[in-house]
Amino acid sequence: MAMNASADAANAARRAADHPWFERLARSGYVANGILHGVLGALALVLATGGSAQADQSGAIQALASQPFGELLLWVCAAGSLLLGLWNISQALLHSDKLRTRIKFVSTGLVFLLTGGAFGRYAIGSGSDSKKTATSLSGELMGHPAGQIALIITGAAVICVGGFFVFRGVTRRFLKDLKTTGGTAVSPAVKITGTIGYIAKGLVLGALGLLFIVATIQHDPEEATGIDGALKAIRDQSFGSVALAAIGVGLLAYAVYLLFRARYDSMD
Repeated sequence: MAMNASADAANAARRAADHPWFERLARSGYVANGILHGVLGALALVLATGGSAQADQSGAIQALASQPFGELLLWVCAAGSLLLGLWNISQALLHSDKLRTRIKFVSTGLVFLLTGGAFGRYAIGSGSDSKKTATSLSGELMGHPAGQIALIITGAAVICVGGFFVFRGVTRRFLKDLKTTGGTAVSPAVKITGTIGYIAKGLVLGALGLLFIVATIQHDPEEATGIDGALKAIRDQSFGSVALAAIGVGLLAYAVYLLFRARYDSMD
């Protein structure tokens, strides 16, 4: 009886994970992520043109919250991100046999679950400043040798992830995530926005990882201020404003690509 109940539960979970509406609703997570990156790109452009802004996840979400119907928008984005996160986790648990594929689904799912949680926290008015959180956590870790090693490893890992994004953009490997119907080729708009967007996001992640390593070596937690600090560090270099403006445009392109991905992602 127990085995039958377990099998019935597994079958029910599999049917739920395979339901067409679950997939359709989960695609809204890409739209939410696109909105987030679009606002982040706009904030990067504000910084590049000499304005003042907090160009990171919390700053972008706060900017969304200040818009008309901002609270409703945050709830919609939270729901979409959480659904996409759950969809990825369900694929890892129910459909994937290869370890590499499972790791991909789980890691992607966790990212979207965390993003959805951030949207939800701000929707209920309890969001935290990611810049201050990064600085505080870095300060605590820098106080211990093991923590310093962990920060350097984390920074190196983030740089590697950034390099992977750049690689996918340059080689257009991201097109493997997409599907078309009727033999129709992927449109040039998808290719262009994806290529520019992946490269721009990779550069941001690379700068973020480098910032954590430098801050740890200098034992200065005030330098480890997350994406906002990474973008401002780029701006402060020679020709930094031009580079930051290009990254801002790139993040806007990535936002557009994510909207395309909501429609054309292969979801497998």
